Amino acid sequence: MAVKLALAGVAHIFERGFEKIRHGAARDDPIINCYGGYTTPDHIVLRGRVLAKARAISPVGPQSKWRNFKDFLSLFATDELRDLMITAPDFDLTTQTDEEGFFTLRVPATGDVPAFVNIQAAGASEVHPTPVFNAHAAAFGVISDIDDTLLRTGAYSLIRNLWTSATGNVHQREVFDDAVALLRDLKGKGAACFYVSSSPWNLYDYLQAVFVRTGLPLGPYFLRDLGISQTQFVTGTHGDHKTEAIETILAASPHLQFTLVGDTGQHDPHIYADIVARHQDRIAQVILRRPSDAELSSATKSDAAKIKAAGVKLMLDYDYRSLLGNIET
Repeated sequence: MAVKLALAGVAHIFERGFEKIRHGAARDDPIINCYGGYTTPDHIVLRGRVLAKARAISPVGPQSKWRNFKDFLSLFATDELRDLMITAPDFDLTTQTDEEGFFTLRVPATGDVPAFVNIQAAGASEVHPTPVFNAHAAAFGVISDIDDTLLRTGAYSLIRNLWTSATGNVHQREVFDDAVALLRDLKGKGAACFYVSSSPWNLYDYLQAVFVRTGLPLGPYFLRDLGISQTQFVTGTHGDHKTEAIETILAASPHLQFTLVGDTGQHDPHIYADIVARHQDRIAQVILRRPSDAELSSATKSDAAKIKAAGVKLMLDYDYRSLLGNIET
């Protein structure tokens, strides 16, 4: 732990020095990436990030892997703007971006929840409408993994995951048809959908474009910050991030029971079994896809047994569509 903290401190110093050289003078036209808002019993939570320049998502269809790779790298060549004041002018609220350019605004939830909340960078004229995903009137909630649950990624292999993401643009990424069918069916039955992934926030626009293209229901994303701070070298673990995100979602909508959607290819069974152990009364069912007909690992079998022993319904098959008739809402 001491070594990681030391590395974080040294890397942080070099990163801040590099940014001073790269950024130069402060910009008058910052780019606000709005990540959308979600409701809690008392607030609308608005999240986003401020950058010095826009990162384009290619509007072109199939293109060369080299062009895809260059587009992918551009998503990580970010110029974050720290210590910038961000306001919600309609609510007279102000916050400040952190060292990685991220910000969070909490708007008091009084009366009807608006479909959008305007946010603005201090000193800028452009207003950014941020969509709000309202779970107050939902019948139930869905928390879904993304990698190898909705999109074919190969997340169980870091090299394959990076190669798939880096060489396929939004028009070429394979989305599982059965996942689209499942999520649209649940949404049609009144679900509020939330998405959890260990992918970095740099891929937010990329993922949003894939969701829109394929008809996956939109909802708040809970992605990961891969930045360097004084106390953190890159980021926490995959499991820690997903567990923390699920806990945040459950706390934000205490009136809802949830369906957890994932796959057996990585860590979802263990993470979900852990969540079920702590929130048995909040989880109605767990839905997992088996990516192959290979024998389930002993760890996965153990986690599945724990979920069932807690009295939570577990649905497991090769194709989500085969489960649609038995899903509880």
